Amino acid sequence: MANELKPVHDGLPPERTALAQALRDLFAGLGVTSRRYAARRSYDSSSVSRYLSGQRLPRWEFVLNLLNDVAEARGTTPTEETVGMLRTLHAAAWQTGNSPVHRVELLERQLAEADRKAQGAAARERWLQDTLEDREHRIRDLGMRYRELQAGAALTDPVGTDGESANEQAWLRAEIRDLKEELTRVRALHREAEDRCERLERELAEAEKTAARDGAPPLPAARELLDGGLRLQGTAAGRDTYPTVNIGHSTGDITVFTDSWQVDEEFVSSVSVRLQGAEGDIGNGLLFDAETVITLGSSLARSEVRNSLGQVKVVLGTKSVWGTPVEERTVARPDIRESMPLWVLRLSETVAVPDRPLTYDSRVMPGTRLVVSAHTPEFGSYSCVLDVKGRSGGWLRASGEVISGLSGAPAFSSSGSLVGLVALRARDGNGGLILPVTALRALTTLKLDV
Repeated sequence: MANELKPVHDGLPPERTALAQALRDLFAGLGVTSRRYAARRSYDSSSVSRYLSGQRLPRWEFVLNLLNDVAEARGTTPTEETVGMLRTLHAAAWQTGNSPVHRVELLERQLAEADRKAQGAAARERWLQDTLEDREHRIRDLGMRYRELQAGAALTDPVGTDGESANEQAWLRAEIRDLKEELTRVRALHREAEDRCERLERELAEAEKTAARDGAPPLPAARELLDGGLRLQGTAAGRDTYPTVNIGHSTGDITVFTDSWQVDEEFVSSVSVRLQGAEGDIGNGLLFDAETVITLGSSLARSEVRNSLGQVKVVLGTKSVWGTPVEERTVARPDIRESMPLWVLRLSETVAVPDRPLTYDSRVMPGTRLVVSAHTPEFGSYSCVLDVKGRSGGWLRASGEVISGLSGAPAFSSSGSLVGLVALRARDGNGGLILPVTALRALTTLKLDV
């Protein structure tokens, strides 16, 4: 009931007006009066009214609690951008305040954010160092095994063994090179974050002295305010819940996301199809539209996997239809020794597709997380999260549980955009190659806005 709220106070700085309006748009999603909400949260009703009119600046904890309450009431789809926008509005509004309390509050928030970044950089640095050591150990082992095979007297296929060993060593060398580059970058970021923390601690100590001289009441510690505040008291499925809100809509729509993960696994699964030949599963594919599937792999080239009309079975949940290859394009593999066919299949009948349109992410950086939800012969329905490590010959290298049978499965970024198709699996199952979405531009029977 937004009409019972006092109007936004006149004469406020633009930053405070923007924050107040954003909070009012958010509050409208609760459908209760400010007095009732204050009673529900054990707040002072006059303070809530002043927060929503812009007369007083709320603490970040109040904003988060409001976000959480609206999330519980409406809980829809996540957008990371909105929580960042609200955090920016709140920080900008506090910067307009001239009191020592405002200064301390702002510095505490900045220190908590800097500390979070420093901890994240430190964790990433440790992981990169461990991964680099593992890859260097593996390439040494490969070299030793290769020399042992050369020295052996019973080599039955030395040429094939040499080629396989060389391919894997080239893969590992490329990954080691990328790991070293990223480790250098992350170490620099870690040092910058630690330097910023030290500087903010000094500024905060001075600000607290000033606030104490002016008789301002003490503020809670930054950890208590932010590290505890950002991670709301409620959890979803045992994981921390971070709320966000779509500002500027009269409906007060809100969204909740977990660990910055915005992609809906059900959506990923709904556009991941299963391909079957005469003898069983032969891979996965992307449901591009109601009558088209995109896949890759050499299995479709074998006549024995198709029926007498040259078709393969496409399975979508409990529904099966026939798919006819209408286009084949060859894409070069990073090792340059082989190529891989990319296929377009036309379905024998139209099928249901999600209302949400496909979007594409062609600018994927190392460290990006991907989700795959497809089907494998061994496990049936199977999902996993992959980490992009770098590029080889234009293909994306990813680490994670890439098990046998995932070929052709679409991989999506955390924002819900298509990144590419799972192509090759590393021998140890700890990663593989992904054909990037930009490669789909070569298809002439489809129009992709990539």
